Amino acid sequence: MARALISVSNDGFTYLSLNGASSRYSDAGRALSYLGDYARETGTPVFVTIDDGSRGVEVHIDAFGKVAPQTNGSSPDRSPAEATATVTSASPAATGTATPLTLDDASADSAAATSANGISSARSGPQSTIAVDSDDLSTGGAELSPGGEEYPQGTPFSGPVAITAPAPRLRPRRAKKPPKQRRPLHLKKVTVPGLVLIGLAILMIGAFVIPNFVPDQAEEAPQTISTEAQPNPHSDIVVADTKDVVPGFAHSPKWEAKVPEAASVTASDRGVLVVNDEKLEVLDPRTGEVRYSGKVSQPPTFAVDTIIDGRPALLWQVGDSAEALFDGDKKPIRYQLPDNARISSAGTSVLVKSGNKLSTFGADRLIDVPTPESGMTPMAVENDKLYSADYDGPVRATNIKTGDERDINLEAPSDNLKIIKWISAGHGKIITLWGEQGASTNSGHRIQLVVHSLEDGAILSTVTTTTDIVGEMSWVRGQGSERAYIGPYLFDMKSGLLLMDTSRADIHLSEPRGTIVPCTVASDASCLLAGNDAYRTETRLLAVTDSGNTALVDSPDSKIRAYDRKPGTPDK
Repeated sequence: MARALISVSNDGFTYLSLNGASSRYSDAGRALSYLGDYARETGTPVFVTIDDGSRGVEVHIDAFGKVAPQTNGSSPDRSPAEATATVTSASPAATGTATPLTLDDASADSAAATSANGISSARSGPQSTIAVDSDDLSTGGAELSPGGEEYPQGTPFSGPVAITAPAPRLRPRRAKKPPKQRRPLHLKKVTVPGLVLIGLAILMIGAFVIPNFVPDQAEEAPQTISTEAQPNPHSDIVVADTKDVVPGFAHSPKWEAKVPEAASVTASDRGVLVVNDEKLEVLDPRTGEVRYSGKVSQPPTFAVDTIIDGRPALLWQVGDSAEALFDGDKKPIRYQLPDNARISSAGTSVLVKSGNKLSTFGADRLIDVPTPESGMTPMAVENDKLYSADYDGPVRATNIKTGDERDINLEAPSDNLKIIKWISAGHGKIITLWGEQGASTNSGHRIQLVVHSLEDGAILSTVTTTTDIVGEMSWVRGQGSERAYIGPYLFDMKSGLLLMDTSRADIHLSEPRGTIVPCTVASDASCLLAGNDAYRTETRLLAVTDSGNTALVDSPDSKIRAYDRKPGTPDK
């Protein structure tokens, strides 16, 4: 068994010590992701100590790259099965009696990037914490057993409520004069306990593995299906330097707003959410002016852009209530959530589950959503329809107002392939893995990663890959729902086409901001991917709003700045 140390410094960076070598990462999630890959590739379990200088947390990564906590009295020599069993038995999701259908929107890679809508509180002491990116991070796609015992979590962008009990955490305060080092890609510094919670949430999602559905015969290897409209995803990525704050945007901001030094900040098309102690403000992303100011009893655990009764709104959850600030309104609408409610933004509308009861947000109250029949997994709500599916399909669209149902059959990429894993559904797309005889999510087989239309089940794009690359990865949808990625594959969310394969360039993706994707080059240099160019930069990009014409940046001097796109610069 190998031993590793992850330490979080006051400048917000994370340092990993393994086998006598040290590496720097943008956050502890990426360090954990690297250790998971190391354990899986070498077949060596890793005993990890995570330390922020004031407290330490121990976790165990088994030989398959799975994360488990070290409970009291445990030793680094525990078997991976024992460690995994500890977390699985402690998870509420493990209580289902039937093997659940899994639709993951989060992975260890997505956990590494703090969600653009993931709120990290700046207060010290016990408080709620959001598991956050990739997907985000108990983010998820959807998890629900056929009996309806579990539930789809949110997406990395949505910042779902954690599926474990909130853990106390400490947050390093920003230095008065930040050191001249590369700043992390995540939106705000995430403390160690919060990151451990991310790992546990990821494990709980991964604890549910659907059965393998394979045909009797396997005569042909799967082939990539391409179209004339599909760009060349294997185009070479150029790594370059830039003098722009954000590539393609002006040097001078059109507005700036001072925020408290210890505030947590997240941004979207609907607003910039600033949380400091018990004060919550929403800034207008067009002007920087305060749209709303109010009090919160505890840090929000969920925030997302959504559609409520046909109107765009910024929704956030605090404890057992939620508030929605509709576009054009000065005050939010307050909703009382049911007991033990969990929230998912896998679709354009938000889905709420309490026990076996489903609901969604209406103009002034929660609206009941029909519960699917046994064996069907609810995946997303959008356009007044609940989308659910069983293991083999089809996908069923149920009108939540009339109860009318329509089945959507998924087009198969090849006659000899069957679905081996549901990854995500919502925002007009369904993402699945298809395999041949003997293929499973970790078997090493060649498989097809397929993006289907949620409207008619037609294939939009497919990628021939292997389970080693994407089998345990999750679909990470970004801010603005412009881009999404899984492993090294970057997709256009509007068309569903594969835009880029970054595996050959040693570029690791983080949660997209509009059409710009934060990334790292060679695991340590921060960059922003725009088109086929990866620009080295220390900029902490919060969001790209106004149809790609405005970039919002969290500056080192505790100011939020907005930059206009340069005239004539295309939205890549």
